[in-house]
Amino acid sequence: MKNLVMIKRILYLSIFLLITLFIQAQTQQPIRFEVSTRSGTSPFNHVACGQEGVCLFYPTIEETGKDSVSWSFYLLDRNLQQVWQKRIPLREDVSFIKSIYRNDCIYLLFHDTRRNETGNISVMFIIPSKQIITEHRSDIPYKADVIDFEVLNDLVFIGYNENKGKPGLIAFSLIDGQKRNYEISSEDDALLLDVAVDSIYKDVYATYKVQKTSTRNKLYVNKYDLSSALRNTISFESEIEKRIINSAEYVPITGSRGLVTGCYGYSNRGRRPYDYYNDYYNYYYYNSLYNRPYTYDANNDNTPVSDGYFTAAVGDSVKPALRYYSFVDFANALKITSDMDVLRLRKRSEKREKNSLTGEDNTVDEVGNSLNYRLLMHPVIVSDGQFLLLGETYYPEYHTMTQMVYDYYGRAFPSTYSVFDGFRYSNAFLAAFDSSGVKAWDNGMEMRDILTTFLNHKMNYVFNGREMTLFYNANGKLAVKTIKGPETLDNTEYVSIASKRQTDQVSYEYLGTMEHWYDNYYLASGYQTIRNNYLTENKRNVFYLNKMAFE
Repeated sequence: MKNLVMIKRILYLSIFLLITLFIQAQTQQPIRFEVSTRSGTSPFNHVACGQEGVCLFYPTIEETGKDSVSWSFYLLDRNLQQVWQKRIPLREDVSFIKSIYRNDCIYLLFHDTRRNETGNISVMFIIPSKQIITEHRSDIPYKADVIDFEVLNDLVFIGYNENKGKPGLIAFSLIDGQKRNYEISSEDDALLLDVAVDSIYKDVYATYKVQKTSTRNKLYVNKYDLSSALRNTISFESEIEKRIINSAEYVPITGSRGLVTGCYGYSNRGRRPYDYYNDYYNYYYYNSLYNRPYTYDANNDNTPVSDGYFTAAVGDSVKPALRYYSFVDFANALKITSDMDVLRLRKRSEKREKNSLTGEDNTVDEVGNSLNYRLLMHPVIVSDGQFLLLGETYYPEYHTMTQMVYDYYGRAFPSTYSVFDGFRYSNAFLAAFDSSGVKAWDNGMEMRDILTTFLNHKMNYVFNGREMTLFYNANGKLAVKTIKGPETLDNTEYVSIASKRQTDQVSYEYLGTMEHWYDNYYLASGYQTIRNNYLTENKRNVFYLNKMAFE
């Protein structure tokens, strides 16, 4: 009965509003938008903007001048019908980085990766209800990579890192273009991890780390006022050697209090050369911002891996100290990890138990027993006084091929090599912390049968009082699980995402995701290859948007 109740929680709306040449009147259709695309590409971007609808934008093949390309911007209403459309010329090498929807306005950040005398940063300011689009330009160093993007009133903040350079943070006004530079650190090997703004107290925070050696790092948070003046720098106690900070986010609570949290891993590189900047960017999840191609070399994999979450409360009378929470010690770890990881967890548990019986030292080699997860971290969500941290785990998957090769004398011998198949999603770890950084509970969800060369955030969740529903969109299906803190109320159920026609069959899917739209409505999106043997053109590649409702 619980399974039936869970399935009924997800309702597909029964009106199809995409223009087609033929309509089958006897068949109910979902509210779904489709547009053709080439398989293996991802040109379309969208922003769910509440009651206003959805803003869809993408580059066209139309050139509008020297080194410029026309981008199409559409507003779709709540029924996914077109309201208006505009074309704006942008530099041909721009990459869309991040969007922010706030106070009925959309902010889109683009970065031109080539030299540009007129500025390599563009922020598109959009008021959907008034059909207003304006472009505002500034610049960061030529070879810098954008790390974060925030907005406060008319100011936009852009944090960046630069290979063989120092991290930086700029702010510029959308009204007069005035630019301000925020100095992060004068130390070498510093890396900016997060930018946060406090809209109430008008403070700006930059969280960064300094990599002292390959096994030792130091975490800092700088606090500035809006004029870019540095007010103070916060450092942290209890940092342990070989525990490497991979991501960090600062969440302001009041003018003097906040919480910094993220994920950490263990360094076991030994004497292996370590190019910190390139290892971090070429293999970690920030590459997804620039849609860089993913290549995997099993013999040269320096991807930073994580083994747990850390927290630190800022603003108390004592100096802030880091707390480490290993996934191994999560109460729900055995319920959400894959079979291979369960064996590793049990091995560590058995070693602890054996040592306790023999009276031997009960410490365990944490590096050797690390889970070594690659994580896609989500922004921290604050709900009911708790800080929720969610990370999706994945790992590279490949197979071994053997072929016969011949030496100088014509003698044959076998040669083996690895072929990268894609990234396999494994599970998601969810943890709730109080304002002092103490873990209140943990839970999570296993992610099944997801193998892709495209990395993106798939997991999401919705609140219903104290209950939470975790869900993700993959392989043309929505996976749903309901929890209440550490307790699982309903196990994972799978519901198909309705296609354009009942006879459509999804043969390939990537970059599937689902997000809150407005009220009880949610927006599923992604790219699909669809086959339909009942049509003359029996195969199509599309980008889609589906409107769905939670009861």
